[in-house]
Amino acid sequence: MNVRAMARVAGLIGGGCWVARLLLDRTAGGGEMVDLLYWVGLVPVFVALFGLGTMFVNKGEIWLQVIVGIAFPLLVWSLVEVLHSAADPALIDAVVGLLIAGAALRVLGHSGSGDEKPPRRHAGAHAR
Repeated sequence: MNVRAMARVAGLIGGGCWVARLLLDRTAGGGEMVDLLYWVGLVPVFVALFGLGTMFVNKGEIWLQVIVGIAFPLLVWSLVEVLHSAADPALIDAVVGLLIAGAALRVLGHSGSGDEKPPRRHAGAHAR
């Protein structure tokens, strides 16, 4: 499994955990399960954001992909923590979870691996 596919699955799982956390918090009124869903969802969200971060760097520079892959989730997490002080943390996490799940479906869903074959030409041998 490549990094992009792993990040896509992780984004869906982590985003789903954070949305389920909000729904459970609103219906059941909190508890240990709500806190557990935050921490269980945080790991896949980090993996998904790592995968998104590695897409910002061209291929071939593995060390730079790793650095940006680690820095991007930390940047997003710092922004989310700032938003936590302004609004309901469970609601903010659910919105971020939806955004990450949507990005996992949209951005990470494209193959974009560069391994695709070029389209076959149907013209003559000298046509370009």
